[in-house]
Amino acid sequence: GDAAPADVAAFTDSVSGQLTESRARRRGLARRRTELAEELAAVDRELDAARGKREPDRLAAEVSVSVDADDTEVELELTYLVDGARWTPSYDLRLVEDTMAVTWFGLVSQGTGEDWPECELQLSTARPAAASGVPELSPWYLDRLRPEPPMAVSAASFGGVVPPPAPGAAPAGRPRAARAAAPAVRESVAEVEQGVMAATYRPARPVAVPADGSAHRVTIAVLELPARLDHVSVPVRAAEAHLRATVRNTSDHTLLPGPASVFHGADFVAATRLKTWAPGEETELALGVDDRLRVERKLSRRTESKATLGSTRRREVEYRITVANHTPRPATVEVQDQLPVSRDEAVVVRETALTPSPAERTELGELTWRLSLAPGESGEIALGFRVELAKGVELTGWRE
Repeated sequence: GDAAPADVAAFTDSVSGQLTESRARRRGLARRRTELAEELAAVDRELDAARGKREPDRLAAEVSVSVDADDTEVELELTYLVDGARWTPSYDLRLVEDTMAVTWFGLVSQGTGEDWPECELQLSTARPAAASGVPELSPWYLDRLRPEPPMAVSAASFGGVVPPPAPGAAPAGRPRAARAAAPAVRESVAEVEQGVMAATYRPARPVAVPADGSAHRVTIAVLELPARLDHVSVPVRAAEAHLRATVRNTSDHTLLPGPASVFHGADFVAATRLKTWAPGEETELALGVDDRLRVERKLSRRTESKATLGSTRRREVEYRITVANHTPRPATVEVQDQLPVSRDEAVVVRETALTPSPAERTELGELTWRLSLAPGESGEIALGFRVELAKGVELTGWRE
């Protein structure tokens, strides 16, 4: 070009110098940023250490005592409140014959910074700390199929990502005569003092609780409550029969909510959680699947046709539910099933067979039968219905 070589060289040197200076400043700023990050981390550590301190580390109590006689012995008892101590309830529920033995435990833990030697505890309910289950039915709706309107699609639409506790060992069996002659052994339980709104329990034995936050178990009460046993089955969900115990709290204790281990004799069958259980109140406990009751649900008939003029379509089905009792004793089985419920006037549901008549039914189509079966006996339930569709209506929600 027309530029002199000396001018080009001078311009190049100037640009090179500016670039070198800019890179040097950039390295300096990076070092300064690293230093500031280290200073900020050190300040954060100091703040965390300050927040973690429990002040004061020591508490002092000053007591002034005036004694008239020189040889008088004075004994002082100091009572104070600390935080970091708590207890929570837990339960062992053991079914034996027609009795549910409920063992109520208190799990005591504390992190006050001071170990508690063996001492007498008082557990108050004034401030309580707040598996297998039976399948439940949900409403079965039939409705008209309504096509969704088309939606605009943009490129942005594709930017997203299109151990149960082990059961205790059962005691070794002994002859019936020896068991009758042996004295009854009962577990030591806590003394209770009932208040207007709460109760205070005093465990029978002193308990040592170290300040490590670990839970130490004490026995609060052992209750023997009557239980009513039956079976419940929901064959539309699972062809199984669950053993169920309905237990009434006949004691004077209000049992607090907490985890519970359920045993059938010596066998662990489930882990559950008890809700608040008031005196006189009943609760249901699932004890697992009983394979000695066989449940079967079969589709025995299915037809689909049109009316004479072709304006209405019909779909008709019928099911047979069979329950067989292979246990050595009579069994009461509650069977639950359902009819579909229409949500559109163009979809009509009509029942065609309900044999025997259900003991209970709801507006949502839920049906309940109760069968009483002798050992080796079987029972059968027939459930049938017809769905009528108006012309041009497509059905949604159907299942078989």
